[in-house]
Amino acid sequence: MTNQTPEQDLTALWQQQPVSEIDLADVTLRLKAQQRLQRWYIASDFTGFLIGLGMLIYSWEKLPLYMALVLCGVMVGGGVFTGFVIWLRRHAVLASFEDTSHYRDTLKKQYLSNQRIARITLHSAWSSELILLLVWGIAAVVGDLTWKSFVDKGGVATFIVISLLMAGFGYWAYKREQKFKREYEQLVSQEQNDLFP
Repeated sequence: MTNQTPEQDLTALWQQQPVSEIDLADVTLRLKAQQRLQRWYIASDFTGFLIGLGMLIYSWEKLPLYMALVLCGVMVGGGVFTGFVIWLRRHAVLASFEDTSHYRDTLKKQYLSNQRIARITLHSAWSSELILLLVWGIAAVVGDLTWKSFVDKGGVATFIVISLLMAGFGYWAYKREQKFKREYEQLVSQEQNDLFP
């Protein structure tokens, strides 16, 4: 029998627990990598939007009025989507490397934003299919597209290929969402171990 009180036993046990120190160099490296990636993604998001806008402007005179209006609506929706995704990328892009105390918080915020971006990307995969069907449906209702011309011009094959690509794109987005969720939980776990070793 020992003469120690239960509080002393708990204190001794608590002090024997392994301490998980956060690797600041690793967090800094991951944040800088996220910053580079997010900047590249912003450039590619913006470039993709500008290419779509340029194609719309270039083909404006060749398009029937209804199709020009539908595609303008798609471009407005695409512009809002692009702006929102760029806004979600702000945490890593605007990260300052002067104060190390904010590295982990900034990285956590960006991982949460990356989860949202991946979820939005997943839903954009199937919604783009609906938009394509809507455009073809409007063309059919107006009389610019018949089933025979649709089949003859490779519409069915095009739709199958696009569906397969979008399914793969959606799966990729789902996996990325899961990856960023794990990375976020890892940072939170490290933080809790630092606060309550």
